[in-house]
Amino acid sequence: MVRSGDRPNDGRGRRRRAARRGRRPRRRTACVGRRRRPDDPPDGGEPMTTFRNPILPGDYPDPSIVRVGDDYYMVTSTFQFFPGVPVLHSKDLVHWETIGHVLTRREQMDMTGIPDSFGVFAPDISYADGKFWVVVPYYHGQPRCTNILYVADRPEGPYSAGTPLNHHFIDPSIFHDDDGRKYLAFGGGWVHELAADGSGLVGEAKQVWPGTGGAAPEAPHLVKRDGWYYLMLAEGGTFYDHMETVARSRSVWGPYEPCPRNPVLKQTDPERRIQRAGHGKLVEDPNGRWWMVHLGGRPLTPNGDCPLGRETFLANVEWTADGWLAVGDEGLPQERIEVDAPPGQPLFEAGETVDRFDGGTLSPEWEWVRHPMEDGYALTDRGLEIRCLPFIPYSPQSTLIATRRWRHLAFAAETTLTFHPEARGEEAGLTMYRDTDAYLTFTVRRGIGQTSGQMFDVKRLHENQEFDGLYVQAEIYENLRRRAIALLPLPIAAGDRLRLRAELSEASGGSIRLSYRADGGAFVPACDPLPAKFLYPESVQRFHCFTAPRVGVFARGVYGEAHGKAVFERFTYRWGDEA
Repeated sequence: MVRSGDRPNDGRGRRRRAARRGRRPRRRTACVGRRRRPDDPPDGGEPMTTFRNPILPGDYPDPSIVRVGDDYYMVTSTFQFFPGVPVLHSKDLVHWETIGHVLTRREQMDMTGIPDSFGVFAPDISYADGKFWVVVPYYHGQPRCTNILYVADRPEGPYSAGTPLNHHFIDPSIFHDDDGRKYLAFGGGWVHELAADGSGLVGEAKQVWPGTGGAAPEAPHLVKRDGWYYLMLAEGGTFYDHMETVARSRSVWGPYEPCPRNPVLKQTDPERRIQRAGHGKLVEDPNGRWWMVHLGGRPLTPNGDCPLGRETFLANVEWTADGWLAVGDEGLPQERIEVDAPPGQPLFEAGETVDRFDGGTLSPEWEWVRHPMEDGYALTDRGLEIRCLPFIPYSPQSTLIATRRWRHLAFAAETTLTFHPEARGEEAGLTMYRDTDAYLTFTVRRGIGQTSGQMFDVKRLHENQEFDGLYVQAEIYENLRRRAIALLPLPIAAGDRLRLRAELSEASGGSIRLSYRADGGAFVPACDPLPAKFLYPESVQRFHCFTAPRVGVFARGVYGEAHGKAVFERFTYRWGDEA
């Protein structure tokens, strides 16, 4: 890391790297010091460790970070999922744990009827006056969005009821100045003074810097250093033109001068592994080193699909001799980062997580599709019990679909459950879920036939097409159309244990394998491998998709009938080494 008084880097390593990539090295900006090498001890005296990006793989877009003492806290977008706005904690910027959510009550923000990829846009977390401040843009499209403030004494919550601040543009953030004043910044480079107690806005808003001319100037963040106010913006949209720009002023109200080396972060090489870099926020560690967390994606091919969606990455930041930012690998996102942290990145090494649903509450890794239906689930001494209540999975209403993020390009998700139906047509099991436009279900169901909610074959009018009993079923829902994939009788009775497994192959091949196992038997394939591409965010045709695929469990019932239940005893997510 850069420290004042170190010998400047001579640039030879940079030239060698550029030569290997077959392009000319860019001119390096003089920085205050040199970049730290892995064998350089930081202030604590231990060598730096090299880690891979991203630091949060999977559907963790629009990161915002704050440090309080030796602890870091981060929030990201959740859109239509609930509870909303996960709060993650780390001691070293690399190893993160979800410790809670900001939005845990329907009255804080109602997701009912909210379309896919609406709801919680990019939130921001800050700390001042002994409290955590999280401002959340509620994107409802009527006509734009409402920016709402929530506060808590502890980072994991509980957070207050929301205080609406304005109805304007997305991506708000709060800047706490050293004179005690507070400011709300929001998309387009606008700034508005915030009352010291957060109860509302003061005076008039002013657009202080609209960016460099790139599309969608969003995600403003203010930082003060050496008497300068630095305003950062994400420009170009959240796709392949994404970038981070910065300007500075001696006054929070401007005028702002743009950095002569904008954009300070942008991927310009389509062959690189990390693309779509932008939406960054700065943080200073306890030793005076600076970092940026930012959004990015990892496409399978140049300008191609990003199955894991928009993820969170970490970049090194240096301050140049003329007081500007130098970010990442000379303005490019970093493949690897050197951090003072314990070695090992479990998410990039073979492993598994197992949830036995034996706590008093669901793990914060789980988020429902919108709000869970009232009295729809409970944690019991046997596991997660989900009632077979009726809902329409392709409608933007409450559901009983519990999801967690895909974290890898190849994984296996498995659940062990018992099924206790009361009516024909009830079902329970696994889902691969992106949104109401694209999901796959792999379930145990009671009964087949028209009275069970299935199609009636008019070519077989004189045959019995109604059967009771238990069946394993796989279906794909895409663009509001349902397609049956598999329907097989099960040699078990209600209440018997069943295991369902869904495996994602290497995403470059892009296939999902479904198999099941009755208690005591072997796993049996339910169907041929299925293409996974329809779940990728880029496959959406009707709207911009800002969410990525998830895996989860659910149960569903029949309107007007008695309701059974499913008991999920165990959920396992297993992954291999990632190269």
